[in-house]
Amino acid sequence: MRTRAALHVAHNVLPHIGGLETVVAAETQGLAARGWRVTVVSGAGPVGPGSRVENGVRTVRVRAWNGLEERFGVPFPIFSPRLLLTLGREVRRADIVHVHDVLYVTSWVAALWCLALRTPYVVHRHVGFVHHSSALVRLVQGVVLATFGRIVLGGARTVLPIDAHIAATLPQPEKVEVLGNGVDTVRFRPRPGEPRPRESRERPVVLFVGRFVPKKGFDLVAAAAGDDYDIAFAGGDRPPGVDDPRLRFLGSVPAAEMPEVYAGADVMVIASVGECPLTVLEAMASGLPVLLREDPALHSPWTAGPGVRFVDMAAGDLAAALRETVADPAAMRRTGAEGHAFVQAEFSWEAHLDQLEGVYRRNIRWTRRIEQVSNAA
Repeated sequence: MRTRAALHVAHNVLPHIGGLETVVAAETQGLAARGWRVTVVSGAGPVGPGSRVENGVRTVRVRAWNGLEERFGVPFPIFSPRLLLTLGREVRRADIVHVHDVLYVTSWVAALWCLALRTPYVVHRHVGFVHHSSALVRLVQGVVLATFGRIVLGGARTVLPIDAHIAATLPQPEKVEVLGNGVDTVRFRPRPGEPRPRESRERPVVLFVGRFVPKKGFDLVAAAAGDDYDIAFAGGDRPPGVDDPRLRFLGSVPAAEMPEVYAGADVMVIASVGECPLTVLEAMASGLPVLLREDPALHSPWTAGPGVRFVDMAAGDLAAALRETVADPAAMRRTGAEGHAFVQAEFSWEAHLDQLEGVYRRNIRWTRRIEQVSNAA
């Protein structure tokens, strides 16, 4: 039996930092290890355009302009026209195409090629509607979801939202199958007794991971600075006008270094809206207690277990919750250990890949049966 070929299409991949990028890496490398012939098509980013094998996966990077992200925090690459030819060639070679979300040019072009070539594809929905502070960005997002997004979702054989909150917003529920994220509990783990990888201070360290954009809640977390703890931000340099010495900025940390960042913290804060980021699982796997914003999207299977606490951050309750949390180091360690055990038992990448392979094989078999019936007719 010949090796099956899977094509993943994403607007960005590692080393560009983000939860979607981490998921793409885990899926493609895991599938390659299981014997699939895997290709990824994405924006070039700092690596530069071209085709090369990266961590066992053939990666095709296409030149793109990322000015919208650099200037406005909107990760929407504008691609070279070469993307059309590149995706046409790669879709022809694939047995199944995996499109990561619907808001991007890569998704639109891949879906259109799949429809034209009758190649089955699945759509992975990593986020729901992004509640950006800009009315213009929200308007454009709504228009895209109602036009290109509807086409991409409509042609997919299966739609894979990461949780039930996103699933409830999707049309055609009969082809929706929730595919929760996983986490590498070998890399992300508690490290009791080990010295901190970064400068040790007397005060506990509160960690925030993410881009400094409205949907991540950066302003809410920065406003919760207190004298009982430091807040460390992994995701960018110190913004202009932010000079509070209780706020520490670690810059844009490569994915490979993130386990060390978690190991240097005592508690994690997630202030996102409209999404449940992968950092929730990474923090819990690392043995950190997690304070979560009271937002419907953050109520997910990941956060249904121990080690998490919901806080009404919009009402200004975060600072008080942090003071209460860091005041009891023994309780922090205990709840962090409970969260780690929960994640280790329930959310592995191996279980994620088992489900994903089942989706792939089911759609490939369905396509072959349709082709056989058409040829017989």
